[in-house]
Amino acid sequence: MREIPYNHEKGAIPPSLRKIDFLSNIDDSALDEILNHSSILECSAGETIFHEGDTSKEFYILLKGSAQITKSGKHVAAVEASGELLGELSSLLQQERSATVTAAGHAFLLKVNPSFLYDLSDTQRTAYYAVLYRFLAKVLAERLAETSARVAELEKELYR
Repeated sequence: MREIPYNHEKGAIPPSLRKIDFLSNIDDSALDEILNHSSILECSAGETIFHEGDTSKEFYILLKGSAQITKSGKHVAAVEASGELLGELSSLLQQERSATVTAAGHAFLLKVNPSFLYDLSDTQRTAYYAVLYRFLAKVLAERLAETSARVAELEKELYR
């Protein structure tokens, strides 16, 4: 695994980052601060991005590649879409990581240190949290719908 500091030129937001759903609604000056507190993580297949039980505060945005999520050693999900967040809930809630995330193949992630929040104005910080909570509500609703569908399938099998 290789971590590369993100060399960001103020005001030069890469178009590829603007296409990421979570980052697309953050204003340029706030996004500048996020990028100033970020690094690029390059992982090979099988490398662990973070472990269940870790207490780090960073969260990750999948830029390219895919990752496997395991909980108590059992596979629970795969993340394959560019722009997916990883570790966002433990970062937000300041709790231990609830799962282990491993690169499924060659992957690139944006590792974001939430200390950028200290460099934002009150208005920018409020706007950032509004975008974050809207995005997380969408992600959690999608995950809940998937889980509900899986539970319904399991109930059908159980009562056949």
